[in-house]
Amino acid sequence: MDLRVPYSNLTDREEAYKMACSLITPEYIAKWKIKADIAYDDGQYRLKATGKGFTLELVFKETEAQVKCDLSLMLRPFKKTVLDTIENKLKRHI
Repeated sequence: MDLRVPYSNLTDREEAYKMACSLITPEYIAKWKIKADIAYDDGQYRLKATGKGFTLELVFKETEAQVKCDLSLMLRPFKKTVLDTIENKLKRHI
């Protein structure tokens, strides 16, 4: 995993997962002019967004959210920026 964010505003992974699902939508990702397919796995508390050149996976564990971000060679220079943005958004909401 590239990033781990402990829950500070919510108490369990189900609440955190539901919050993330309400925030990370195709419309939200479209703000950056990126097309992505988002798969929600309610049983495993897992959210996966896949688009041209990237895969972003969020897994919600008992006490933290784990983020894995795979970027194409052209996008790798932006990985730190992407992870910082995700971390800030998650910390604010979960």
